[in-house]
Amino acid sequence: MSKRTIKFDMLKMYFGDPYVVDLPNVAGSITILQPTIGDIVRIGETKFYNTLNIFTTNTTAYRLPLWKMGIDWNTISDFDLFCMLYQGIDNDVIQLLFKDLDFSKFQLMSKQKLDSDNPEDVEVVLYDADAKIEINQDVYEHIAQYLREMFKTFPENEFTKDKMLKKWWIDKDQREAARKEKKNEDENKTSILSIISACVNHPGFKYNVQQLRDIGVCQFYDSVQRLQIYENATACMGGMYSGMVDSSKIKPEQYNFMRSI
Repeated sequence: MSKRTIKFDMLKMYFGDPYVVDLPNVAGSITILQPTIGDIVRIGETKFYNTLNIFTTNTTAYRLPLWKMGIDWNTISDFDLFCMLYQGIDNDVIQLLFKDLDFSKFQLMSKQKLDSDNPEDVEVVLYDADAKIEINQDVYEHIAQYLREMFKTFPENEFTKDKMLKKWWIDKDQREAARKEKKNEDENKTSILSIISACVNHPGFKYNVQQLRDIGVCQFYDSVQRLQIYENATACMGGMYSGMVDSSKIKPEQYNFMRSI
């Protein structure tokens, strides 16, 4: 299922400016905030990422649960999945991600599509009658893509019409789920601790543990990626000058640690 890619101002995201989702013909507007590492520590990593995952996941990641419900993940949208999951959102976490938004007040409703004169041509939306805020497919895509970019999490999309390939993927997911259950692994475990530990113990990382509490997540993940690029560029240059690496096989941008991420 192809989706349009939305372009964001990455400089504003880096500096933690709020992002306003204000689309024409949609009731209300939604402001996305950027939490700090300290916010995540305070509210709890598991609690935070369980709610974040509801916004950033996709139907491929949920294909096994959907399949067990008799739903083919190839035939529904990520927004359809979000409408199935949104009641699991924790409103304590929401206060870190959105300004003045309460997902417990949103209800599913149907409305006629604006670009259609057929009264039977309807779309499902989430609507907060008190705040008069609507979340439709377009609003959801803005939210999902923005949060994926902020947290550098991009779920893989795997779609097919082939029945044999569908069966192969489902069987693979069942084996993986059984393995995790046997080892008592958290299905949605996301550990930011290992990333923080690696960074604060790296000589090139500029923040200590206390300073990290005030750093926005976008700036943090940018630093993580930049460190990896720097190490790669340093290794390439070291290999080239030592004569141990054939520099003709290395792309020129690999030497530039200031290149775009």
